[in-house]
Amino acid sequence: MSPARWLGSRGRGRPHLGVVLALLGAAGGLAACGPNSNGATTQVVTASAGCQGGRIVGVGASLDLSGAGAAVGQAYLTGLEMGIAKVNRGGGVPGHNSCLELLYKDNRGSPAVDSEAMLNLVNAENALAVVGSYAAPSANGTAYYLHALSVPVPSFSTNDATFNPKRFPDSFPMTTSVTVQAQVMATFAAKQALSPVAVVVVHDLTGRQGAAAFSTAATSDGVEVAGRASVSPSGGGATAALTTLQADHPKALVVIDDGDATPAILAARAKLGWRVPVIAGPQASEVSAVEAAGAGGLAGVWAVVPSATVRSSGPAAGAAVAFRNQVLAKLGVSQLTGSIIPYAQAYDAITMFGSAATGTMDTLSGDLKTFLENANYQGVLASYSYTTGRHTGIAENQLSVVPVSTLSNGLFTYKLPKKAKHSA
Repeated sequence: MSPARWLGSRGRGRPHLGVVLALLGAAGGLAACGPNSNGATTQVVTASAGCQGGRIVGVGASLDLSGAGAAVGQAYLTGLEMGIAKVNRGGGVPGHNSCLELLYKDNRGSPAVDSEAMLNLVNAENALAVVGSYAAPSANGTAYYLHALSVPVPSFSTNDATFNPKRFPDSFPMTTSVTVQAQVMATFAAKQALSPVAVVVVHDLTGRQGAAAFSTAATSDGVEVAGRASVSPSGGGATAALTTLQADHPKALVVIDDGDATPAILAARAKLGWRVPVIAGPQASEVSAVEAAGAGGLAGVWAVVPSATVRSSGPAAGAAVAFRNQVLAKLGVSQLTGSIIPYAQAYDAITMFGSAATGTMDTLSGDLKTFLENANYQGVLASYSYTTGRHTGIAENQLSVVPVSTLSNGLFTYKLPKKAKHSA
């Protein structure tokens, strides 16, 4: 059975999607799509076989393909292409078997370009939905284009607000909120007797949310926070921040990052020769972080990742292994340096849309949103959960904390501890 399938419906619904993923209702002429004022020209990946090529549903994406997060942006792009090919091989969008066709813009890691690219894809190119990474972390940036789009937005952000349908009703996270990640980190530090800890946090809204959540959870778990320092979203000031924290003699370093700072932090740790254990998010397993850490630089680095990417996680890992092999074939390589997580996030976003369209037999945004809130979607990384009260994305019970040093060809070979048995 395919790893992409819908689990038990709790109601009926109907048609959705977007680092920026925008579904376009155009039936052709997509090659004529032009740039927005910031020069982000739309590139087109033509539809694959298996569907009605004369009928096109465009899927747009705003990706960082040449900025600080270019490696992850390229992984997202590969995952999007794979997801679209998967949907098209299955006959495309049901009802009239329309093909999905990918349109994407390089936002160059600029919040301004990202915001305008998303608006352009929806307003000028008739996008039906968008996948968003929210390169603009400020309230003015993120809130502006999310509310202006008014289409379903599968999101790669961990910003807490985007998990709350009362604030962002059209956002459907493909990740775990920064608050939940921080709670997992605090629990892990307590179980490993890593106290006191120091916290290095990205200086933006999401970073502040995560730092506050970690502080609260650490207090509850009996973990002392010895010091805290901040870095820029790109990791600027990492060496100075770690030098300051090193003087506090913590037993572990906790990294709160929703963007591109983790590589600089790991590089600074290696430069200082500091062997302190690190507890970080999935960014620590991305190719840029692995390369920045250098030989031996991943020793003692732990990351919160979807359990499905761990080889010992049971049946769920089977889908991840199969997907990893598909990524290798797509790229024409035999080895991956980083994890499959960004590839799978993008792939899950597209196949989730395809499955929703299949379930509703149309591509109306309202129908897709209703469907998403009434069924859990089983993707490669997790079973994604959304309801009218909470857009959970990947829940805490689907996460594991693993040594990044066990990363091998896209997956983790770490043996997960057995869960404790509880008496009735």
